[in-house]
Amino acid sequence: MSQISPDPPIPRPTRKPTDAISLDLPNLPDPLHGKSVLHLSDLHIRRFSPFFRDLIDKCARLQPDIVFLTGDYMTAPGDEKNTLKVLGHLFEAITPNIPDAVFATFGNHDYSLFRRLAPRNFPRVNWITNGAVLLPDLQTTVIGTSTPCDILEGMIQARRLETKHALNPDDSDLGQSSHYRILLGHEPSILVTAAQLNIEWTLAGHTHGGQIRLAPRIALHTSCDLPPRFASGILRMKNSICTVSRGLGGSYFDARLFCRPQKPMYTLHRRPLPGDQQTNYDEICCVQWW
Repeated sequence: MSQISPDPPIPRPTRKPTDAISLDLPNLPDPLHGKSVLHLSDLHIRRFSPFFRDLIDKCARLQPDIVFLTGDYMTAPGDEKNTLKVLGHLFEAITPNIPDAVFATFGNHDYSLFRRLAPRNFPRVNWITNGAVLLPDLQTTVIGTSTPCDILEGMIQARRLETKHALNPDDSDLGQSSHYRILLGHEPSILVTAAQLNIEWTLAGHTHGGQIRLAPRIALHTSCDLPPRFASGILRMKNSICTVSRGLGGSYFDARLFCRPQKPMYTLHRRPLPGDQQTNYDEICCVQWW
């Protein structure tokens, strides 16, 4: 059976100026219920432009409980210095009250030098490259991967951490856990693997939502191996969802058309997954478009 559904009707876009999104997750642990999560992706920093000064100011006022970042902070070699400068101001703005609640993975534009420098410059950020971080107080494990093919390494580490803390003492199945598992991946195609491993929530970017759209719901190109109709929004496969951000910057050029930058701010609720509860989601479907 194909992993991708035939062309279903795409739900209407959700346009909220503050990017505020209520996200329903059925097995959410009590400590995560009601929490606010800021998702930043695809900044593609080349210089400290007025756009990023404004972004930093807006993020400082959001006061999220948790921040997830899903890669592509820079665009090309040589951008490292300016990228670290902008990120320094950004982390200073968003972390005064949550110094240990920022989790980040890398994207395909984050070159090796930046990957070495970022953890040294921002040690309070949880940089997860094909690994996992255990959060006992939140009954949650955050898994991170930089490429879709490396998710198993993070899952193995998650399993080891959970076993060490006696969370799954009698369970050897990677896909089963008493802890809630969240995956930070850069590319949304990782949902195919996440769904097989019973990871309920994946965050991704990479597509820029198409960046240039013919209309608010028609993306031309996404640099992704999924069809353009999966360029942004909530994708669902089985009992797993992937929230795909439109991102903030642009690779190589900043122009956007019918696809404004996005910094989703999710408020988490313990409710049934988005989509038709009578539908069997054996294939990827877009259940909410933005």
